[in-house]
Amino acid sequence: MTGYNKKPVPVRKRNCRLKAGALVLSAVLLAGQTAMAENAAESTEAAGESVSEKEETVYVIADAAGTPEKIIVSDWLNNPSGEETITDETSLSDIENLTEDAAWSETEDGEILWDAEGKDVFYRGNADEDLPVTVTVTYLLDGEEMTPEEIAGKSGEVTIRYEYQNHEEREVEIEGEKNDLHVPFAVVTGLLLDENKFSDVHVTNGRVISDGDHTIAVGIAFPGIADDLQNPAYASLTKLTDAEVPAYMEITGHAENFSWGTSYMLVTNELFSSSDVNIDSYIDKVFGMLGLLKNSVNQITDGVSSLKDGAEDLKTGSESLAEGLGELAGQNEVLREGAAQIMNRTLEEIKDQLTQAGIPVHELTADNYEAVLGQIIDAAEGDSKEKLTAALDQLKSLKEFCDGLTAYTEGVSQAKEGADQLKQGSASILSGASTLLLGTSVLNASVPDLSGVPEAIKESISLGEGYSNYSGIENGTKGKVRFIWKLSGI
Repeated sequence: MTGYNKKPVPVRKRNCRLKAGALVLSAVLLAGQTAMAENAAESTEAAGESVSEKEETVYVIADAAGTPEKIIVSDWLNNPSGEETITDETSLSDIENLTEDAAWSETEDGEILWDAEGKDVFYRGNADEDLPVTVTVTYLLDGEEMTPEEIAGKSGEVTIRYEYQNHEEREVEIEGEKNDLHVPFAVVTGLLLDENKFSDVHVTNGRVISDGDHTIAVGIAFPGIADDLQNPAYASLTKLTDAEVPAYMEITGHAENFSWGTSYMLVTNELFSSSDVNIDSYIDKVFGMLGLLKNSVNQITDGVSSLKDGAEDLKTGSESLAEGLGELAGQNEVLREGAAQIMNRTLEEIKDQLTQAGIPVHELTADNYEAVLGQIIDAAEGDSKEKLTAALDQLKSLKEFCDGLTAYTEGVSQAKEGADQLKQGSASILSGASTLLLGTSVLNASVPDLSGVPEAIKESISLGEGYSNYSGIENGTKGKVRFIWKLSGI
């Protein structure tokens, strides 16, 4: 790793390039800046409390291929109760005190004792610990992989791929079974593009942002999550386990005399923190309602199966089949009302959560939720924007299911009318009953067995909340950590 210059950097006249670079850094660090503002507010509210907090920002200086060359950690020891001394645990070397008159000494146990004098303590140092998330950057020119040195100055169709690796895996127990899950991290990557050297740009798992003067490529990924969805606990959720959760960002375009600017990454687990929302209760309520729906669908399937058996025994007449289908159609209203109740309860829950978060909503219905939440999402930033977007996606999926259930009940009504018309054809009646049974089986499969899923989600969130430091932390101290990468250009 290269050395780190601790001397003050002389102030230079800002130019357009520096301002453009600031745009990239702002785009990547938006989530981090929001979180830091929230942390400062929390610290103010915590005045008078005895619980201290350690917040770390880990700066990773890497080469153009993603290999770390230097790791610098900036630590903030929050001292809300005004303690004269603070005991801290750290693995950092070359510690530099950033707090005026805050002396420190090493204890016999290898810990650090800070002379805080009732104030917060700020310091930094160097680290060589393994990073929880790393990145590998590969460069291809016309389909051929090249090193950063080889591709520099060349022209052609270029692909740059940022592949993220999550190394933080924990063993957890879900319904008595041991499982391996990753500590969830979100990775936001951004860089400034030189339109004179890189054109016709496309981004996979991200987007291109332009203000007319500058073009920035920004991507987001969740490394390790796709692997976790293959966990047996999620086996019944076919759509979820087949979901493509991004673990990379890829940029393609046409290069002329190729060069690549500095890129920045924010690695954070704060997006998965549930400290501001009662996630456990919310998960239990949502999955509890889905469990009731599953039981109802099972009862319908059992009823249709019995109807098919009756049709086989009553080949000489169709009156019993028509009556049975009439009884089944009589459940249509119950199904529709049940689906509407689930939708309304979910909307009410989200409305309550928004109200608790200080965002009053006059009315949230199945007809206006997309417009209402869309406006709120447009005005939101950072963590709140991500959570609201996730809630909107869940509502859309639930609405699609309810609409599908309504279509299914309409199909049952049509089957009843058909049975009345086909009383003379026993073979057709039996065939129709078999088809109906198949339809209810498909409906049954679309509402999977959810045992284990709520616990798996809670465990994953808990792992995200539990990763609270990188270089060490004193027992009983709250912790928060984020990683900011700077990758050299070409």
